[in-house]
Amino acid sequence: MKTSTRLILLLTATVGAIMAVATYLNLTRSAATLEDGAREEVRAHALTLQMALEEDYLTGRSLDAQRLINRLGENSKIYCVILFDEKGDVSKVSNSLTSDEVSDPEEAKQAIATGKTFETVRQLGDEDVFSIIVPLREGDKRVGAIEVAQAISFVKSHIARTRRDITLTALLLCAAIFLVVLLVTRYSLAKPIQELVGGVMALGSGNLTHRVDADRTRGELALLANEFNHMADQLAEQRRRIQQEAEERLELERQLRHSERLATAGRLAAGVAHEIGAPLQVIDGRAKQLVEKPEAAAEKRQRNLNIIRTQVERITRIVRNLLNLARPYNLNCRTVELSGLIAGVVETLETQAAQSGVEIKVQAAEKVSISADADLLNQVLLNICLNGIQAMPSGGVLQIRYAADSARREQRQFAGIRITDTGIGIDAKNLPHLFDPFFTTKEVGSGTGLGLAVSSRIIEEHGGWIEASNNPDGGARFTIYLPQSAGVGA
Repeated sequence: MKTSTRLILLLTATVGAIMAVATYLNLTRSAATLEDGAREEVRAHALTLQMALEEDYLTGRSLDAQRLINRLGENSKIYCVILFDEKGDVSKVSNSLTSDEVSDPEEAKQAIATGKTFETVRQLGDEDVFSIIVPLREGDKRVGAIEVAQAISFVKSHIARTRRDITLTALLLCAAIFLVVLLVTRYSLAKPIQELVGGVMALGSGNLTHRVDADRTRGELALLANEFNHMADQLAEQRRRIQQEAEERLELERQLRHSERLATAGRLAAGVAHEIGAPLQVIDGRAKQLVEKPEAAAEKRQRNLNIIRTQVERITRIVRNLLNLARPYNLNCRTVELSGLIAGVVETLETQAAQSGVEIKVQAAEKVSISADADLLNQVLLNICLNGIQAMPSGGVLQIRYAADSARREQRQFAGIRITDTGIGIDAKNLPHLFDPFFTTKEVGSGTGLGLAVSSRIIEEHGGWIEASNNPDGGARFTIYLPQSAGVGA
């Protein structure tokens, strides 16, 4: 229900309740006033008639009594007038009734006997009446009594008409108040609020150009409309500023990406030039020897040719690794038992590890099987383990651990292979660049900087990832996460 409707109903109900109480009190008071007024009027007529008749009796004109009674009986507010003799019997009756319709009330005899006025309610003819009986005196002698009666139905009908008029007036007043409240609420409250609600909905939908007409309202609603428009102006200005900042930020990001692409291209070109430059120099030197000394011994010529071929193979390997970074792998996945795969890697590295004084330890919490390309995964493990051995020239421990359900991503379980060494670790500033092409911390000629980049790419092709960090007690730590396919695991 709308606020304006609730307000109209509340005001109408409140005003209606107040009007109902006021009308009830007014009707009660009016009924009592009318009844008292009717009785006072009967008393006044009775006293007037009493004085007139007593004057006639004193002057000897008793024959005028019937005329006076008839004249008073013609009054529409008087039901009848009755004259009693000194014994309390009916002597004369006004024209509206006959003597047969009138009974002798006991109050008439009491009024004559005591000289007091009596008020009573009794039935005359077919009508209940309110009557006043007063005694008549001729000097000190009581010569009779008169009764002036007024029909109760007349008083009730008069009260009913008054109640109807007051009720009708109250209903009309209540209806007028309702219409006034309705009009005032609708034009001074409902419409401004509706316009404000429309403005809020427009702002909520993103239309910041919408404004509320504040001139149509007054008071607090006009202040609210002005504040709403001020807020809309501020929001529009903020949106314009944010759009401008967003465009500037996008431009900066474009420039930054362009700079990063240039830097990457430059680093890649420098790496390629550095890696290919050394074997090209060797090839150039050996080729010059072959050209300048054609008469050299066959053994020496053969040695130069072998060196040239070796350097060409080195260049070919570098180019192949670059191509592997740029194109997708054709994975030949099958079920691979990690224990067997790692055992083969350890056997391959056994001799080189022994020469460097490195002990290789393998620790498995459980039997783990995954779906992977065994050859490519073997290449990754060999590369990382070889890096670990080379990081411990004075000897140390290379530890390989693996377990199922080591991580969970996107409702999938991943097996983990963790390779740690006791070497010098990785400089913190180099951690973000470990998997960048041609990034290496080895001496010149000791590595191409493509091994970790290729390894990361192979693991990503399997749907996993590699994390690199330092051990708390020294040395580097590489963790390989590979997804466990349904039905493949421990």
